Amino acid sequence: MIGMDKYMRIAIFTDAFYPQINGIVTSIINMAENLARRGHSIIIVAPSYYRKKDEYSYPGVKVKRILSVPAGFYEDFRWTLTVDPSVPRMLKREKIELVHFMTPVFVSLMGIKYARRLGIPVVGTFHTFIADPLYYKQFFTGPIKVTEEIAWHYLNLFYDTADHVSSPTPEAVKVIRQNGCTAPLEALSNGIDTSLFDSLKREEIKEKYALGDQVVLFVGRISHEKNLKALIDSFDLVVRTNPEAQLLIVGHGPQKEFYQDYASEKSCRDRVIFTGSMSYKELLSSGLYSLGSLFVTASETETQGITMLEAQANRLICLGPATGGIIDLIEDGVNGYFIDPASPEDMAGKISFVLNHLDKLDAMKEKALEMMSSHEMKSVIDRWEAIYKELIDREVPAGKLPTLHFRDLLSYVCSFQLDFAYLKKMNLRR
Repeated sequence: MIGMDKYMRIAIFTDAFYPQINGIVTSIINMAENLARRGHSIIIVAPSYYRKKDEYSYPGVKVKRILSVPAGFYEDFRWTLTVDPSVPRMLKREKIELVHFMTPVFVSLMGIKYARRLGIPVVGTFHTFIADPLYYKQFFTGPIKVTEEIAWHYLNLFYDTADHVSSPTPEAVKVIRQNGCTAPLEALSNGIDTSLFDSLKREEIKEKYALGDQVVLFVGRISHEKNLKALIDSFDLVVRTNPEAQLLIVGHGPQKEFYQDYASEKSCRDRVIFTGSMSYKELLSSGLYSLGSLFVTASETETQGITMLEAQANRLICLGPATGGIIDLIEDGVNGYFIDPASPEDMAGKISFVLNHLDKLDAMKEKALEMMSSHEMKSVIDRWEAIYKELIDREVPAGKLPTLHFRDLLSYVCSFQLDFAYLKKMNLRR
């Protein structure tokens, strides 16, 4: 703690929260609970979930739900309105001193709007490269196509309103700045809480999934932006030379069945294991990371990759593409290896190399543990306390709201593209 003369009252606005399980939710829960343990009062404002009991609770952390409906295009994602009179009343009643938004969607827009009207400082965190075509193209499968330009315009509408913006890695901050964000930017890790790791269930998990000594581990959301095709294709080559190897895919997501079917068509099908959904604390207490031989991701849309940090905390050598936030987590040949997701041969070669030389790579494992120490939650929370205090102590003028001028709207409309091949295909079907 940094010598606080008073505890702070913070409202976190997010369109992604429990019962969703993903990196954003994990980072929010870690942050909120660690701040609450230091005496600060935290309110998380998030969408409601129809017929799902709100089972999340933690001392010092309240959750306010906003009426919502399913978005339809992505599992567990919800739409809300941007107006809710109970929200400004809550901000006043709870004497909220700072609003921190986590997602560039409607709940966060609501938080920005009401905070500015009440003269409350605003912080934003950039968690996801939504403007990466690998990410957004799965949501626009019809004739209208979004471009990177319009995606960045959209993101900057949110983040330019903030008094301070964070993103988990220096590489992510560089990309955000290059694409037009004008707010003060800082690289600040999501952090991980190593005190939550436990291997008490290790043997139980090992027996449950019949795991051997060559386990290639992936932990994350099972969705197209994670590029699991590349991982499965490369593993199909790995088992030709390492028949005892297993690919353990931990997580759930909208394309889980798709990738289960995809893996079932490969010769490696009997060596690929899908565990299904696990809560964050269940994952860390399961001992799964300690059962892995190495950690691999082919995702090119990571701003950081919390699961890679967790793997490094368990002395796992990590493999990933030299893109996004992963650039700041892997030092090639020192604590892991960069891979080329477009080349199954490259990925398979590096996976096989690590599997075949595990007993000779102890120095690399220790380096993985050493290099993630700067991401310990204590130092991350220390920094957040300092940022919050600085913004609360200075006067922030009200009225800095997201604005959309006609010239901006015209620019956005011109940035949309029509997929004429798609339209032609639909006409032929008629």
